[in-house]
Amino acid sequence: MFDPSTASWDEIVAAAEGTTVTWALWGGSDLINTHVDEAVGGPLAERYGLTLNRVPLENTADAVNKVLSEKAAGLDSGGSVDLIWINGENFRTLKEGDLLFGPFTQILPNSEYVDESNPAVGFDFGVPTDGYESPWASFQWVFEYNSANVGDNPPTNYEDLRAWIEANPGRFTYPAPPNHVGMGFVRQLFYWAAGSPDAFLGEFDQAVYDEYAPVVWEYLNGIEPYLWREGATYPELAAMANLLANQEIDFAMEYDSSRASTYIRQGIYPDTIRTLVFDTGTIANVSYVAIPYNAGNVAGALVLANFLLSPEYQIAITDPEVLGWKMAIDPTRLSAEEQAQLAAIEQGVATLPADVLSAAALPESSVEWVDAMQTGWEENVLKN
Repeated sequence: MFDPSTASWDEIVAAAEGTTVTWALWGGSDLINTHVDEAVGGPLAERYGLTLNRVPLENTADAVNKVLSEKAAGLDSGGSVDLIWINGENFRTLKEGDLLFGPFTQILPNSEYVDESNPAVGFDFGVPTDGYESPWASFQWVFEYNSANVGDNPPTNYEDLRAWIEANPGRFTYPAPPNHVGMGFVRQLFYWAAGSPDAFLGEFDQAVYDEYAPVVWEYLNGIEPYLWREGATYPELAAMANLLANQEIDFAMEYDSSRASTYIRQGIYPDTIRTLVFDTGTIANVSYVAIPYNAGNVAGALVLANFLLSPEYQIAITDPEVLGWKMAIDPTRLSAEEQAQLAAIEQGVATLPADVLSAAALPESSVEWVDAMQTGWEENVLKN
């Protein structure tokens, strides 16, 4: 019987040929959906005879619940999902439930390009990946702002931001948690209150939370009367981009550090939109793929995961004309020719240089901290 955990890579590729691999991933972006179908599905079919079946999800938890349901039904093989675009709490649920195939990253030839010593790669919201997740791309939280209104010297710390908000009522807001971007804003305020992210990377500590949470709630409640619509409501993430585009507000925020450039190119944003990171840094994270324990086509999932780590693909996704995402692999491990290809890609007018983003990158807090911060925001800010 074929065992992908002991098979050679050539045997895995041969086993994948002529099969269909089912990849479940968030389907809320037409850009990403088209990219996956064409830039991933195309090469898989041409090079490996592997057909990609993209299953769009409203929420990643839907795929996780599917695996849990199949486990409860005793379907321990031949499962309906081969690969999941997964992060954070959903990964923890499957890993702690022993519902993942692996560890598998050491099987992938292209894992040589991944810096496993990088905490942003080795931990997913504080949960050790331990080879049960393979990186797809990396992202970093940024502010987007309209330089025509804010000027050439925007606030670069939370003290100055508070002063700007109070001086410009109605021109700032943030997405309500549990939205991941809104939670990024809240988590970074905890980092600011504590002076660093270190206290929030391990297990939840009630005493530490009680020390810094009041500082965060005081800040957020203090700015609330000066927010868009006086803080009576918080916009959805997509609506917030529209507010910035229509110049109803002067700041937005996003985990995609190149979205502003993409939107300018597409005519969604005015060409005066720029991005910034604060002096205290912004959260960076990695998007991963994982294989359920009962995947029906493990060989196909491994070939797909390996393709996503290839230098060819990783360099391509940094192009603003493609996705404009950050690479998940270590650029220093690329060949000189590949590094030259990467350097030749022109980033958009609103995209910060890679070295500026890297210097400002902060780790994600652990899932337990995210849960506590989200509940605390709802109780102390939303309902206040």
